[in-house]
Amino acid sequence: MKSDIFKNDKLDFIELLYLEDVTPCSKTHTHEELTIFAIKKGSLNLIFNESSFEFLPNEIVIINNHIPHLASLNKESKNGYVIYLKKEYLKNIDFNFTSFYEIIKDKNIYKNFIKICDCLLDEKVSLLEKEEMFYSFCLAFFSFESKQINIEKESLLALDIKKYLDENYLEELILNDLALKFDLTVVHLIRVFKKEFGFPIHSYILNKKVQKAKELLSFNMPIIQIAQNSGFFDQSHLNRSFKRIFQITPKEYQKHIFSKC
Repeated sequence: MKSDIFKNDKLDFIELLYLEDVTPCSKTHTHEELTIFAIKKGSLNLIFNESSFEFLPNEIVIINNHIPHLASLNKESKNGYVIYLKKEYLKNIDFNFTSFYEIIKDKNIYKNFIKICDCLLDEKVSLLEKEEMFYSFCLAFFSFESKQINIEKESLLALDIKKYLDENYLEELILNDLALKFDLTVVHLIRVFKKEFGFPIHSYILNKKVQKAKELLSFNMPIIQIAQNSGFFDQSHLNRSFKRIFQITPKEYQKHIFSKC
């Protein structure tokens, strides 16, 4: 059975378990965290005390912490994604899940959940991007109350955040640290920046790194060194990101520059 886990001390509010082969949980058990679960293939029978229901692909089930449950197989099940989420995290986005459990049968939410899980498991995606994508998913998925804030004040705040990112984009940043620095909730931080500049914080940082790489390419440095000096995991990460913006690879760009010299 192939499996994978995402767990990181800097994002200690979340843990993801991926199972290629989903096996039965035949003993009644509970979890300390809120659990969000999805499968790609097969069928499970989820049992809560005396109630039960069939759980299928294209669905998500949310199980509150300390709720006894178990699962049996109806059909061979594949590709299971289980997120364990600390309840304190939901309070930070002004949401409190009070139901025992809930099943979501919205295909778009399901697809977004799978996308988030794959992102968390991808070692070449930065922690900041993982964190921001998951926050965005929660903000779209969970309901919360919005608050009216002075527009001019928000604009100035966004500019301060941008200035800090411009000075520190090569560092390993996470949303919680940024929120603490500017005395904001993470929700407010995300909203303020995206409202002012039109895209997420992780996208802004990635763009800064690509622009830095473009600048270094003009010095005819080895591309693997450019990747390291501009904050990318490796050369392939730089190649993918650079091509998305400029439509050519860094090597092609560098070749064109020096062929004209």
